Amino acid sequence: MLNYILRRLMIALPSLLGISLVLFVVLALAPGDPFEELATNPNVPPEVRMALRAQFGLDDPVWERYVRWLTSMLKGDWGFSFVSRINVDELIAQRIPVTLAVIGASQIVALLIALPVGVLAAVKPYSWFDRIASTLAFVGFSLPTFFTGILFILLFSIQLGWLPFVFRSDLSETGWAWWWEQLKQSIMPVMVLAMRSNQL
Repeated sequence: MLNYILRRLMIALPSLLGISLVLFVVLALAPGDPFEELATNPNVPPEVRMALRAQFGLDDPVWERYVRWLTSMLKGDWGFSFVSRINVDELIAQRIPVTLAVIGASQIVALLIALPVGVLAAVKPYSWFDRIASTLAFVGFSLPTFFTGILFILLFSIQLGWLPFVFRSDLSETGWAWWWEQLKQSIMPVMVLAMRSNQL
């Protein structure tokens, strides 16, 4: 078991490193600039903008910026979010409980659907029910979540207006109204993830 875990780690770590390198280079070479908005703001002097670029090393070579970013990531310094005005690690920590709740609920829903469907399909192999269930499972597993999510938003939020398409963590409701709003905004992400699960 230990050898299996070590082998998986030896495969996963270089893969994660390669993915991070590709994403970093693509984002670094993409058009635009993190301080592009400051360039169009007449209240921000050019020397302030240049000082910020020097502070964050935006004029350094890409490989040097990547090494600095990777070192900071390994040290636990994930940077500061200028949009949310808090550290990135705090921002991620705020989202972890909701993320775990949505993922856990999607797995439960997937199991509640997959177990009875799988049993019925096994009892009646090659029947119409088995073929329809297998087809739906194949389609649900093949469609990427971003595509399924957009379809759900277009249907249930835009066309029908039944469900909100933005998941809010700052609901103003209290009591049962809060639980009802929480349920409504959780339905689409939970179902999209449940469709993508291996169990379905």
